[in-house]
Amino acid sequence: MIRLAIETSTEACSVALQFDATVLSRRIVEARAHARLILPWVDELLAEAGTGFEYLDELVVSRGPGGFTSLRIGLSVVQGIALAHDLPVRPVSSLDALAARIRQHSPAPQLLALLDARMNEVYGAWFQCTGKHCQRLGPEFLASPEQLKLPAPGPWTAAGPGAVRYREQLKDITGLENQGTAIEAWPDAEALLLLADDVEAVPGHRLEPVYLRNQVTG
Repeated sequence: MIRLAIETSTEACSVALQFDATVLSRRIVEARAHARLILPWVDELLAEAGTGFEYLDELVVSRGPGGFTSLRIGLSVVQGIALAHDLPVRPVSSLDALAARIRQHSPAPQLLALLDARMNEVYGAWFQCTGKHCQRLGPEFLASPEQLKLPAPGPWTAAGPGAVRYREQLKDITGLENQGTAIEAWPDAEALLLLADDVEAVPGHRLEPVYLRNQVTG
């Protein structure tokens, strides 16, 4: 199985190529670098692996939620590759990918994964974790930090870019342990690969973003 994954839901962007048991990747946290780096990275990884688009079995992409502009870049690139080479795509939640990365840094069994949605809001989801696996509890949401209510008794660990940005607002929520400043976790392409088998593949023309808000922001 040879898979190419692209993640661009935040100011972090990354590309990963999986072939057999080997994963090659590129990543950076730099706002507005996505359009400049994604395609050159794809070419680099394919060359490094000694393969080409014609040998890919499928694609994996972050379908959001996240920044409108950054998401659109990743989805457009993946859709173009999928249509050009007749490849299926597995669209993975950026919050699921974030939780998978947080889990590598924290043994906490209950996680709140948060992305900064700007406009004093966060994209978030609650997760129950066992071993390396995190199960999302309920739907993804868009809310102000002050609106958050624990879905079950704590303690809960909040982490991710949204937890870092709004740590002061979050610290007053009883039962929520904000470790956002200690856990520098971002959704990335390697996490997408870990979650790909949990998501149904779709043809490129059916690929759709998940924004969670009608009024989108970059």
